[in-house]
Parts: sequence; C-alpha cells; structure tokens
Amino acid sequence: MARDTSQQGLVSQTAILNRLVQLGFEVLLPWADHLGYDLAYYVTTEERHFGFFVHRDSRLVRIQCKTAWLSKDETYLEFNTSTLSVRKRGNNKKSGYRGKAEYFAVYSPDTGKIYMVAVDEAPNGNMNLRFKSAGVVRANRHGSYRIPYSVEIAGDYCWAEDYEI
Repeated sequence: MARDTSQQGLVSQTAILNRLVQLGFEVLLPWADHLGYDLAYYVTTEERHFGFFVHRDSRLVRIQCKTAWLSKDETYLEFNTSTLSVRKRGNNKKSGYRGKAEYFAVYSPDTGKIYMVAVDEAPNGNMNLRFKSAGVVRANRHGSYRIPYSVEIAGDYCWAEDYEI
C-alpha cells in the first residue's frame, strides 16, 4: 500500500512510541507540531551526598522521529537529519535539529527496528547506518569489492546495530 510522507511519518512515530513504552518510558506528546520534536520523556538521575542527602535531577529528552529507507544494495539505512521549510517566494530553507531535540528515533519499515542517534552526532542533511553483515563496499579502477565488518574499520562508520534499541 502506497503511503504519503505524513502517513508514513505517523506510522514511524507510532512504532517509536510503542518501543519506548515497551522499554518503560513515560512518553510525552507535545501539543504543537512546530517545536522540532515529536515525542519526549523525562530522565531522572539521583545523587547521594554524605551518604544520606538525596538530590534528584530530572531533564526532558526530546525525540525527533524519522523514517529510514533501505539503500538499493541493501547495505545501509538512510534518513534525513534536516527539515525543509517551504517559503512563499521559493527560497526554501533546510534546517537541522540541533538545540531542538536531543535524539533522532529512526524507524525502518524494512527491518521493523528502531534506532536512536544523538542529534549532535548526526551530520546535517542525511545519515547512513550501515549493517555489519554487509560490511563495506570499496571500489577502485579494477572494480568493487566488499570488506567484511571488523574492529579495524568499525570506527570509520556508523553501524545500525550499535544504535538499535
């Protein structure tokens, strides 16, 4: 069934909401759609001072929901890390989510999984999450070849399995 982008966004947001609730978070839904985040939850940390003074600190964690699509060669997932504001005179503006959300929660309809990526860690524009099982495809003048996942190449790429929740 073909879906428009807003319908697919609702499917992704619902899947992400479901997963966060499964993990035990009390998820909050913002009332406005212009805030730069789709879901939120509180994280409370507790510190003990001198063994008996308890200090609790709560902070709001804002989540921007995204839908990932599978690459043609099925070696990675890709998702947008910016939004496009359509303007009347045609000079549309792309903007990121730094300062508006702490995390991207990314739903992949192809894998049925949710991935959490810190907004500050993501590049502007698009981000790829490679599958460890696919390794890395390299090419030179003689052709292309696949390098299997290994610890030596791990730091050079963002691996989907490392972000899965």
